[in-house]
Amino acid sequence: MGWVVNNNESCQMIKNLTVLILFSLLSLATLSAQDIESWVNAKNTLLFEKIYVHVDRELYSPGDIIWLKAYQVNGITHQLNSNYRNIFVQLVSDQGKVVKDMTLFSINGLAAGEFRTDSLLSGTYTIRATTKYLENFGEDACFHQKIWISKSLKSPDVKEIAQPEDSKIDVAFLPEGGNLVLNTVNNVAFKAIDSKGRGIYVSGEIRNDIGDTITSFHTSYLGMGKFLMMPFDGRAYYATVDHFPELKIPLPSAQITGICMKYKELDESLVFDLSVNMKENKHPVFYFIASHKGAVLFHQEIRMTDYTQSVKVIKSLFPDGISKITLLDSMLIPIAERLIFINHGNDNLIDLHLNQKEFKPREAVKIDIDIPLTADDSINSTMSVVVVNKNYLSTGENSQNIKSYLLLDSDLKGAIESPAAYFMDNQYNTSTEKLDLLMLVQGWRTYLWDDIEQTPTPSSDDWNDAGINISGHVKKLLWNTPAVGAEVTMDYVFRNFRIGKTTTDANGRFLLKHAYLVDTLKVMINARMKKGSRNTEITLDPLPKKEKLVSIGLLNKACFDIDLNPDFNHDNSIRQKKELEFNPEKGTILLSGVDVVEKKTKAFSRSFGTYAWADKTFKLTKRDYRFGSVIRYLMDTLPASQDYGDYIQIEGKSVGLLIDGVPCDLRDFRTIHMNDVETIDKAYDIRSGALIIAIYRKPINHRYEIDDEYVKGRILPKFGGFHRPALFYSPKYTPENINSPKPDFRPTLYWNPDVNFENGKSSINFFTSDIPADYVVYMEGITKKGKICYGTTHFTVNKK
Repeated sequence: MGWVVNNNESCQMIKNLTVLILFSLLSLATLSAQDIESWVNAKNTLLFEKIYVHVDRELYSPGDIIWLKAYQVNGITHQLNSNYRNIFVQLVSDQGKVVKDMTLFSINGLAAGEFRTDSLLSGTYTIRATTKYLENFGEDACFHQKIWISKSLKSPDVKEIAQPEDSKIDVAFLPEGGNLVLNTVNNVAFKAIDSKGRGIYVSGEIRNDIGDTITSFHTSYLGMGKFLMMPFDGRAYYATVDHFPELKIPLPSAQITGICMKYKELDESLVFDLSVNMKENKHPVFYFIASHKGAVLFHQEIRMTDYTQSVKVIKSLFPDGISKITLLDSMLIPIAERLIFINHGNDNLIDLHLNQKEFKPREAVKIDIDIPLTADDSINSTMSVVVVNKNYLSTGENSQNIKSYLLLDSDLKGAIESPAAYFMDNQYNTSTEKLDLLMLVQGWRTYLWDDIEQTPTPSSDDWNDAGINISGHVKKLLWNTPAVGAEVTMDYVFRNFRIGKTTTDANGRFLLKHAYLVDTLKVMINARMKKGSRNTEITLDPLPKKEKLVSIGLLNKACFDIDLNPDFNHDNSIRQKKELEFNPEKGTILLSGVDVVEKKTKAFSRSFGTYAWADKTFKLTKRDYRFGSVIRYLMDTLPASQDYGDYIQIEGKSVGLLIDGVPCDLRDFRTIHMNDVETIDKAYDIRSGALIIAIYRKPINHRYEIDDEYVKGRILPKFGGFHRPALFYSPKYTPENINSPKPDFRPTLYWNPDVNFENGKSSINFFTSDIPADYVVYMEGITKKGKICYGTTHFTVNKK
């Protein structure tokens, strides 16, 4: 098995040590006597999934866009789901109101989207993501990310946003393994928190009932710490906390029987020191069980020959992340248990190479990306990357990333303070020390997989929920009786494309399953009797609606609030003032006066920098909807046009494409519905003379308009479908426009949710903005084998 048991020398009694315990070992249902193999075989294989959302930053101003990328993975292997699914993403206010929501269509575990913040008030918000399947497991199974939206136009003093000191604290003491055991050395962890649940520094003493000081303690990381002590017969104990004289916390009595467990990691081995009450003179027989996410990794019977014994296990037997060690007595009842975190250190796979480390405003940046992989692994999916001003992160670093969420946060119940920081060493603690403290404190009794084991397996419909289900009933128009066996079809309005087809049952009921609808649009539903008659009436069932309120208590337990970075206030106030000076009302510079020399009315004027006037503008009408796509319309309307699949040519020239003034590729161009389009411009680039085709869509509330003329056996309902992700616009500076007076204060310099790789390599290019600051780059993703990919680097933009 690769692990051995050795005797240790007898421990010497440590004088005047004791312990405080506030939590007892998690009690499990008592099992009747049975052999360990039957117990192991009775463990069910678990099915679970996880949702992680990569968000571009944590701090925003009203009007900013929140860019995000969702990863939907197998909860055990972390491999991307290889199917189509629905992901529900909400933006929840600090009062629990859902202010924004969208449904993303996950293709092979990936989906992207964005929230616009124009109408939102200042305050904290929670990005919450879930699926129909995860809703069976409660709030702890959902993804949560706190953000700030701040409208302040002033640069506040740090004291203005500093949190007031709070005199209310709580200190909990938790013995390793679950219970204190008399007359042996126990390792005791503790956590000190303020009224908001954040870890705080404390120090204090453990004393016995006759006033002797047994030992002292102090926190070492985020309110957590640990110490050794030995409780004795006939003594009671309590804890005092320095600077809080009113606190005198009584300690419960230690157990006479039981096993004390102390764990440490030594290079490639894991060592578990086990001990019992040395006065009992009993050497128990028990089972050592190692499990990971509900699956038993290995088990072994242990026969103690002294009151102390050491179990050494090879580290490679454990996968990355959290595993559980359980000691069972001969009746298979738990007598000790603790979580351990294993980090093999081979998941930071992304290497990011900058062309330089310091830049000027509006200077080109290139980042080469390399992901070295094993021969049996590959990158068959896209990865997401963001480049952001550090001041738009609450502490200058992301509080969460794909590694910390999938390996840590998603497996523990409750809020973890700054989970990403647990994977970084600091001057006082290594990452290993931090993670072990968390396992001792928050890891005790909060392992989500314990709940998953006890939750009935959800139905297959909860797992296979891709698309929208539309149901209703059809009745005969004259006789008011069910239309049995009627054909029901659903089509896009103005498009020759069928969404679904079915027939009614004996009660006239119908169900169109897994319909894929994008944005909010009208569809056409027709019902015909068996013989073709349209004398029918269709009534739809209301679509299920997501709750518009989320429990504040549950949200606060799931994730911590973030602080408003004082440097963000400074940068944000300068940014907003500069933009208002340039664009006080409608995005134009205030001029003292304008003399009109000539009027030009043959085409629309555009305010975008690529071209000022269109050579020709096409105003689309309903008659043009027959073309089905913009490409087909252009091929029919413009001379010398050809569609080659990967590119198009018009007038024998290659074409630059714009959607609502934003550059795009041909793939996005092909997704535009004809009935979305208001006008199409044919123009020429003012710098290069290249041909440009620019689409301008209708306002959202004017799209999909149709005359609701009554037709028997037909209805034209409007449905809210899947969110269509927008394109992130990143300007390109040339000698002609680099001195443009329009301010460029983008906090997010670059966002790409779909970076493609070839042979493990890729590169990205973008330009810096006008803000001198430090910037960080975060790239995240998943390989074919489920390997977590995470990489980061940084650079500086100096003043001109």
